[in-house]
Amino acid sequence: MLPLKAQDCNCEESFNIALEAYEKNYSLFMYKVTDENRDLYDAHTDLMLEKAKKTEDFDECKILLEQWLDFFRDGHTYIVNSGQQSKESYSEEIQITEKQFKREYQEKSYELNTILGIWKNGGYTVAIMPSPQPSNRERDYVAVIIESSNPDWKKGEVKFELRNVFGTSYKVNYLMGDHSVEKRNGEQTDFGMLEIEGLSEWVKLWPQVENVKKRSDLEMKMDQFHISYIDEIPYLRLPDFYSVPASYVDSLMKAHHDRILAADFMIVDLRGNGGGNDGTYSPVLPYVLSGPVILPANGFWLSEDNTEYLINGMAAYNGLSVEEYAEQEKKEYEMFINNKGTAYFKGDSTWTFTPDTIYREGPDKVIILTDEEVGSSGETFVYRANQSDKVVVYGQNTAGVVDGFNGFPLDLGCFTAVFPTSFRAPDLEENPIDPYGIAPDVYVDEKVDVLAYAIDHMKHLIKNENSKE
Repeated sequence: MLPLKAQDCNCEESFNIALEAYEKNYSLFMYKVTDENRDLYDAHTDLMLEKAKKTEDFDECKILLEQWLDFFRDGHTYIVNSGQQSKESYSEEIQITEKQFKREYQEKSYELNTILGIWKNGGYTVAIMPSPQPSNRERDYVAVIIESSNPDWKKGEVKFELRNVFGTSYKVNYLMGDHSVEKRNGEQTDFGMLEIEGLSEWVKLWPQVENVKKRSDLEMKMDQFHISYIDEIPYLRLPDFYSVPASYVDSLMKAHHDRILAADFMIVDLRGNGGGNDGTYSPVLPYVLSGPVILPANGFWLSEDNTEYLINGMAAYNGLSVEEYAEQEKKEYEMFINNKGTAYFKGDSTWTFTPDTIYREGPDKVIILTDEEVGSSGETFVYRANQSDKVVVYGQNTAGVVDGFNGFPLDLGCFTAVFPTSFRAPDLEENPIDPYGIAPDVYVDEKVDVLAYAIDHMKHLIKNENSKE
């Protein structure tokens, strides 16, 4: 834990800066805090402020600010550590050999807990054991290196710490190459598999686990952009819309173009796609859409601070100073200035998007797979695709993180708060997507293999439609 006082941070001060900024500048504040729930919001804010006055710990202050933001139920509002805040780092050695560990395993009946044992990931082999006592660390188990091919890590060093949350779920302190601590969630998904969110997967070597569920090739590549085939059915995996440019997706689609068009249907798997840039998915739309789509006009909440932020951002985007931007882009600049203090929407309430190309010759149908982690640009893709006659969406509701966008990063000292400055549509009050998301056409419980179900369902759907012709 890092004390706030030592870092010249003040939780109450940070809270008050965030409070003023969100109430003045957060584009969705007027929709999130209404006459009907204002008393509830005020009580929540007063409670969090009282706690902030008593908080002198960096991590606890961040948690408190995040708890205050929970009222808005908006994944585009969040708190991150400021650059000035140094990362937590940690080093510890626990001298134990593989032979010693195996002896303790037998003597102390470790077999009663399946997380205990010898695990491997890449060049690391660790023994996961109960945390030695006494310890001032907030943990239940430690992973101690017993073999390493990385010369910067040696036997006996702690590679990660686990704190049990519930069942097979854990909070993980994972030590990176420089011994900085990454705080992640972990899940023992099988007797022989431990997954640490966004970082690594560990396989149990000892005691040997029988009948370990082996992951399929598709599951192994869930975090990669790729096209595979399931019995000649094109399967397109889009894990996010930020880590690759549109040109990468375009080249992927072109490489498989003929096989996609020849297929009766294709699959677009968006599960876990938290968004990024709308342009990333543009090369996919010609295969998905059946015609033009109607989209709502975006708008800006032009508070004093937002107006300045947006003008500076547009100037920088065009490679200009603010003065040059005001002169060269006079109409756009005057739009920001003249509408300051309003919710501004340019033009009509809707507009028509027509792709340059639509492949009407195929595929005839498109399966889209969604879950509760599909957000932001992932949801704008679903919004567009839903208007296609080809598309059937399977899975669960999307995240509901799209009504506000264009994040304004506000410096709070030890933290940076981020909030949207813009609106997805003029009719957010009547037709919001946040926080419940976009419902699928066919709901499939998360415990069901949605990919297998969707394929079987689509085959029957096509068969039934053909029988009616």
